[in-house]
Amino acid sequence: MSPAYRSHLILCFLADGANVLIWTGFTVFQLTVVGMSPLQLVLVGSVLEITILLCEVPTGVIADLVSRRLSIILGFGLTAAAYLLQAFMPTFPMAVLGAAIWGVGVTCLSGAYDAWLADELGMERLGDALLRGEQVARVAALCGLAGSAVLGSIYLGLPVLVGGVIFALCAAYCLVAMPETNFHRAAAAERSTWRKLAVTLRDGARVVRRRPNLLRLLGVLFFFGLFSEAWDRLWQAHLVTTFDLAALTPLAPIVLLATLGGVEMLLSIAAAELLRRRLRPNDAEQTRRLVLAFTAVMVLGLLTYGLAPHIAVAAIAFLGFSVARGLIGPLLSTWQNAQIDDLRVRATVLSLGGQSDALGQLAGGPPLGAIGNRSLRAAFVVSAVLLMPNLWLLRARPQSGPTLKAAEMAD
Repeated sequence: MSPAYRSHLILCFLADGANVLIWTGFTVFQLTVVGMSPLQLVLVGSVLEITILLCEVPTGVIADLVSRRLSIILGFGLTAAAYLLQAFMPTFPMAVLGAAIWGVGVTCLSGAYDAWLADELGMERLGDALLRGEQVARVAALCGLAGSAVLGSIYLGLPVLVGGVIFALCAAYCLVAMPETNFHRAAAAERSTWRKLAVTLRDGARVVRRRPNLLRLLGVLFFFGLFSEAWDRLWQAHLVTTFDLAALTPLAPIVLLATLGGVEMLLSIAAAELLRRRLRPNDAEQTRRLVLAFTAVMVLGLLTYGLAPHIAVAAIAFLGFSVARGLIGPLLSTWQNAQIDDLRVRATVLSLGGQSDALGQLAGGPPLGAIGNRSLRAAFVVSAVLLMPNLWLLRARPQSGPTLKAAEMAD
């Protein structure tokens, strides 16, 4: 196993375990400890997305010009700071500030991490590594779920605190052990000029413009962002308030949420292994069909979750939706990386994808939060409608765009 592959798996375990540790009961923490409303929950998410929208491309350019590894270290460090701040000062203003800090951290990781992995492993091993990392992440998530149930039963802020510490350990690990052997830093004079940043951004935009599949993928990412804010911020609130989760059992709600998450993780591990064995890394048509199928499952899951007459139906809808959504991520990343021939702008192009997703979340978040303030059921139904355009975008067969060399000759 190469050092980069090993580092990838270790970081998947640490980062995803910490993420699940925090987010298993994070909405309950914000609802009860911080005292936030559904609209405030989504508004905090909108602050996150505004930050991502503003910082995504600049941090991607820096990762292309200076160092993927440095960008990743900064990303984990800022993420740790964001969660520790909210754990020590659980107030709405600190939640807003934490979202802004986390947003910068997300943009440092977005694009840079996948670009680093593609550089170190090559495209022929990227798809397998991403799916294997997804499996490792699911195992880590089981640990995170158990930790969240135990710590959250003591105090809902403890998982946030411990998760922040683990993200800090991720930054420390990258500083000590992450390899970066296939990235060539730009010359000092180029790194210090805004003109070079603009040139790199221009070249990245040119790659996107000349590749119809990348343009379509940006549209797909926009609609994935457009629907997602209501789900990410309100799905726990739906179970806790709409179905009065606390009245169903003497166990703490976070224990029930962790149990549901554990079942989802086990299903996801099995599904990811089945997909990894059947996936053909260089078959873009197979990737498109899989993304289309999983998107259809997500639309159906959202509708069922919002309209479910009983919590058992909602739980089944949650499982179907979550497993499909988890499998789509590695597929989209593999598809996007396969369209980029110019390694110099890989992180920038990937960051444009992150920016498209952030723009969608920013456009959809506040309206869906306002709907959720009146009816959580309606928020999920509208989210499903907002995701439906992707069923049309993904139905058409990929077009073969010009190569980068041909595009440059056309100029």
